[in-house]
Amino acid sequence: MKINFNRIISFFPLKRNAIIFALVLLIVVYFIKNEFFVEEDSIRLYLELFAWLIGFFIMILVGIGFIHTLICYFHFVTNRKHIEPKIDIGLEGNIKGEAGLVPVMISLPKALLPLLGYIKIKIEFENGNLSDTIVINKFSKGFEKLLPKEGSTLVWLPDRKQYHAKGFLISFIDYLQFFRFTVYKKSQNSFYLHSAEIDIDLQEINPSKTKEEVEKIKTSRKVEGDFLNYKDFEMGDDVRRIVWKIFAKNRELVIRTPEVINPYASHIKFHTSFYNLISKDLTSVYAISMLNYFKDVVYNICLNIKKMDKKVEFNIDQAVNEFVSVNEKDRVGFQLSSANWQNNYSVNEIKASGESIICVSSLISSEELSTLIEKGSSNIIIVKVSRHLDNQNLFNFKNLFLRKDQKSELSKLSWYISSTRGKVKRNEKEIEKLVSNSNFIGQIL
Repeated sequence: MKINFNRIISFFPLKRNAIIFALVLLIVVYFIKNEFFVEEDSIRLYLELFAWLIGFFIMILVGIGFIHTLICYFHFVTNRKHIEPKIDIGLEGNIKGEAGLVPVMISLPKALLPLLGYIKIKIEFENGNLSDTIVINKFSKGFEKLLPKEGSTLVWLPDRKQYHAKGFLISFIDYLQFFRFTVYKKSQNSFYLHSAEIDIDLQEINPSKTKEEVEKIKTSRKVEGDFLNYKDFEMGDDVRRIVWKIFAKNRELVIRTPEVINPYASHIKFHTSFYNLISKDLTSVYAISMLNYFKDVVYNICLNIKKMDKKVEFNIDQAVNEFVSVNEKDRVGFQLSSANWQNNYSVNEIKASGESIICVSSLISSEELSTLIEKGSSNIIIVKVSRHLDNQNLFNFKNLFLRKDQKSELSKLSWYISSTRGKVKRNEKEIEKLVSNSNFIGQIL
């Protein structure tokens, strides 16, 4: 069981400032008593009186902050069922955003704010990790001047996935930052983060047909292969299309099928396979890093296809956790946030046809890819997921000035000497060799 020391420390009532202040006060009292305490009763009396005045002032100063912070804490504890933190992710006022440094705003209505102090909130996710601190120190207006309004900060959330917050660590802190009274509030807040837009070198994709000819595109395009088809001459056919060479040879009247302009070729079925046979541990740091990159590429492929005035019917090879209503424009990002590497459902089990595109990672085996190519029913896009880790700087000096969780995902040096890299690179070379020696239709990114 993983022990989270930050979580344990959050429930300790004394903050570092209080401990430092107590130690300094003890040292000062000891120093004054030994160096400046004299035997004359009059001077000694004045020194004691002065010490009592200072001590009394410190007790009042510390006591006011302590008592009011404790009152705010007990008010929250007794009313915790009616005080629910409201979390807002992203800049558009909804529960989505791009992975990375994510703007997070939390409001805590009906709670009391400590006098000149603040409330500190940390989000605890389902894996036990804690978010960065969100500080609430703003007051509401009007008749609710003593009630906290909201707090916001940038929280480092690098994974393109669904985040489920199982609770909040809510700490009430006095204005001297001597005391901290923490309460845990269970929650069922969830949100998802998707990929950002990146530049990819994607070739134009034109499937030979569509699933349903119901939606026209702006520009009609030619359907491939029509000039190679012939049919018997029938009444009503244009005699100008009779193939006289065949008639002279076989005495059969046949006509060449005319080139067809299909104005409905706008609907593309896009299948994404997260089939992974190379990674032993599908949740390792290397696997997660390559998963994030794979999602980035897939997300931007779909964006580019939509820019070509084509409608994308997006599918992944696993169930989607529909925990929130999603805008249709962001459905691809939401479905990708629900996906993970899997090794149970083969890419060859996907039912694809001529209007389909199948996107796979370079973590499938060459045998599986060979079977997929032999079917020849779909365009195939292969994403080399090692490219992301290979392109990192060997010595990233920027990391010297960043927090541990905000640094580059992995060290390039450790990646280069890892056994995972060797296995992935060997598999990618086999895939490139297979593609060059087969009837591969598609692209390697």
